[in-house]
Amino acid sequence: MGVDKTLLRLDETARRQHGLVTSAQAVTILGPHRKARWVHQRKLTIVQPGVFRLAGAPETWHQSLMAAALAADGVVSHRSAAELWGLLPPAGYVEVSIHPGRTPHLQPPAIAHRIKDLHPELAKEREGLRITDPVRTIIDLGLVVPRTMVSDALTRGITLGLLSVDDVRRLRDALGRQGRNGTGVVRHILEARSAQLGMEESVLERRFLDLARRAGLPAPVVQHEVWDTGRFVARIDAAYPDRKIAIELDGYGPHSSPDAFQRDRTRQNRLVALGWTVLRFTSDDVVNRPDEVARTIREALDRAA
Repeated sequence: MGVDKTLLRLDETARRQHGLVTSAQAVTILGPHRKARWVHQRKLTIVQPGVFRLAGAPETWHQSLMAAALAADGVVSHRSAAELWGLLPPAGYVEVSIHPGRTPHLQPPAIAHRIKDLHPELAKEREGLRITDPVRTIIDLGLVVPRTMVSDALTRGITLGLLSVDDVRRLRDALGRQGRNGTGVVRHILEARSAQLGMEESVLERRFLDLARRAGLPAPVVQHEVWDTGRFVARIDAAYPDRKIAIELDGYGPHSSPDAFQRDRTRQNRLVALGWTVLRFTSDDVVNRPDEVARTIREALDRAA
C-alpha cells in the first residue's frame, strides 16, 4: 500500500508550525471537501479563527503563540517575545503585533496590538516563531508592564548580551520621532540610568561602601581573594570572610558580554561549592534600591551567624 503523499505534506506543514495548519493550507493540501470532513471527524480542531490543530499534536504555549500569529498575520511580541528572549520570567502570555488595518478576532487569552511601525527588520526567528527582536521588545514592554519590569528586562538583556543601551537609545529615538507610544517609559529609564550605565567598577564600589555605612552594616572586606588548597578561586568585590558571604557588584560594562556572563557564573559555582553565600547587586540596585540591598545583606549575615 503506497504512502499517502497528501498526508505527508500536511504533517510536514504542521511540524513547521507547532502542530498547526491554516484553513487555506488545509484546503490547498486536502481539498475543500476532504478538509470539511476532517473538521467534522475532529482530525482538525479549530484553535483560532482560520487555524487548526492536527489530531495528535500536543497543546503547548508555543502552539498558542503560533496560532495567534497565523490567525492575525502578526508577529509574536510584547510580553510573549520578552519571555522567549528570557527578558521576563515565564508567565504564558499570548501577544502578537499586527498592522493597524487588520481586525482579527482572536480567542482569549490571545491579545493583538495594532502597531503602525511594525517594521519587518525588527523581527527575528526564534524557536520556530517570528518574534520582535530584543530591542524592539524592550520598547514594546513600556506599553504593557510597569516601569520597574521594563528596567529589569533591560538589565537582563544587557547581561545576556542580547542588546546594548546604545541599541535601545537609537530605536527609542527613531520610534519617538514617529509619535510611538511607550518610548517615554524607556526614555525615563535611560535618563535615570545615564550616570550608572557608564559607572566604573571603582565608583560602584564606593557607592556600595557608602550604602553599607549608612545602613549600619559591618564594614566588608573589599577585593577579598579566595584560595582553595593553594589555587586561586576568585576575587570578590566585597566580602564577610568569617561568615563566607560574597557580594558581587555588577556594573553594566564588565558583565555585558556572553563570555563575561559565563565566567561570572563559573566562578560563582566554585564559591558556592566551597560553602560561600553569593549575593549579586547591579548598579541599579545600589543607586535606586539601597534599602532592599541593605536588608538582603543583613538577613544573610543573621543567617550565617
